[in-house]
Amino acid sequence: MSARHAGFTLLELLVVIALMAVAMGLLGLGIGQGLQAARERQAVRDLVIALRQTRTHAVLSGAPALLRFDMAERWYQAPGHVRQPLSATMGVQLSVAQQWGSAFAFFPDGGSSGGHVVLARGDRRWRIDVAWLTGGVRWQVVP
Repeated sequence: MSARHAGFTLLELLVVIALMAVAMGLLGLGIGQGLQAARERQAVRDLVIALRQTRTHAVLSGAPALLRFDMAERWYQAPGHVRQPLSATMGVQLSVAQQWGSAFAFFPDGGSSGGHVVLARGDRRWRIDVAWLTGGVRWQVVP
């Protein structure tokens, strides 16, 4: 075997390195998008949990309880809990009964003031519905 055929040329090594750099870039982009999607789902889950906790608080305490929102400052707060920030990367649309301001009211009988919240980022949207009669909280992905 001659010395000329014993290894790789510099051009071959550069092509392999360039392909690896492209592959790593695509992998990093995919991981970043996956992490962002996970943060979005967690923000939706956290809000659903806060709504359900507020309903439970009203039923157990025997008194109305409010989950308050401040859309200008971008936070919400359940009774007895610290303020939770609304995701800075997501749009928020709140539809609640006017008499309660920017809040969902839950009552001792399990009912609520009703309404919904829509969280959106890009083409992804989640809708959280609060039933007025039962106070049940459901969420779904909106096409």
